[in-house]
Amino acid sequence: MPTEDEIMKAANRFFSKVGTAVRQAGKAAKQAGQQVTGVGRGSVQLTVERNRYAPGDDIRGKVTLDLAEPIDAKRLIVVLTAVQRTVDYQRTSGIRTAGTTAALLYEQTQELGGARRYAREEITFSVPLPKDTGERKPPAPDGRIGAVARAVSSVVAPASGPIEWRLTASLVISWGRDLEHSVDIVVDA
Repeated sequence: MPTEDEIMKAANRFFSKVGTAVRQAGKAAKQAGQQVTGVGRGSVQLTVERNRYAPGDDIRGKVTLDLAEPIDAKRLIVVLTAVQRTVDYQRTSGIRTAGTTAALLYEQTQELGGARRYAREEITFSVPLPKDTGERKPPAPDGRIGAVARAVSSVVAPASGPIEWRLTASLVISWGRDLEHSVDIVVDA
């Protein structure tokens, strides 16, 4: 018959193993939750030298990765986009309605880093602006309305808003939510 001391030692070993298994399961659940939601993983911060540029300028800045722990990611990119909102007329059941659509005028993706393990770091970049920024026009919609719009736009300027320029930094993570940050910039036409 085992002594009281031997029983206590066996119980301690058993509960130590159970505690280790529970800690490992909790750590795995935490990592899975961070992978899916992105909460607690850290952040990506994008900063640029200035917010106003002329056509043909280079946008210089840096991407700061403030990560809680190193992350395996597919790539780190910076995307420059130009979007313009335009008035869109449609006819539905004999009723003419007006709406707005956002037309993508320009998009440029620059890769700052490929597939690797990313940690807390800063990466500088330079993205060139196109020289013809003021001459970009949104495409006309497809179909009959688009044909009419193209004909009318040659006579009357289309109802459209200003061109909105945005720079976005993204840490693209496999099987998880990407970490990203955007900055609006002004490009003088």
